[in-house]
Amino acid sequence: MELWDVYDRGGCKTGKIKQRGSQLLSGEFHLAMEIWIVNEEKQLLIQRRAQSKKILPDIWGMTTGCIVAGEDSVSGCIREVQEEIGISLTADDIIFLQRIFRTNTIWDVYVAHKNADLAQLVLQQEEVSEVKWITFDELREMLKDGQFFAYPEIDEIITLVEQFIRT
Repeated sequence: MELWDVYDRGGCKTGKIKQRGSQLLSGEFHLAMEIWIVNEEKQLLIQRRAQSKKILPDIWGMTTGCIVAGEDSVSGCIREVQEEIGISLTADDIIFLQRIFRTNTIWDVYVAHKNADLAQLVLQQEEVSEVKWITFDELREMLKDGQFFAYPEIDEIITLVEQFIRT
């Protein structure tokens, strides 16, 4: 059973904890994360969601996940990346990009420089069916073709990640 801390509209913990899947009331949020992993060749590591997933099965996206009760989004980000694709990150590897409020979810979006040999990654089969490195141009094509999860802020996030890799 996964438990979530409940947050308010200001992004602060309310002190309430709810079980994953429980209905969140108006003004209640749970915390989630998304990380954009970029290698030294300025390619993005993307993953295809498992076909068995209820939400967005077989769709390409970034590594994402829900933050469990007692965890902050950096710790949750480190855990999710390790669990889903077998890459070890530290807090020093992760740079905060943006916080997005959507429906009852607060999304903390991060970026990290990390090289990884795809053949060495251990995928969590119930979450991820495949990973690959792509260019920003390939990402834009996948978005146009509907192969990649397109959310309202995606263009803004792409711009932020591109700015990050130029620094």
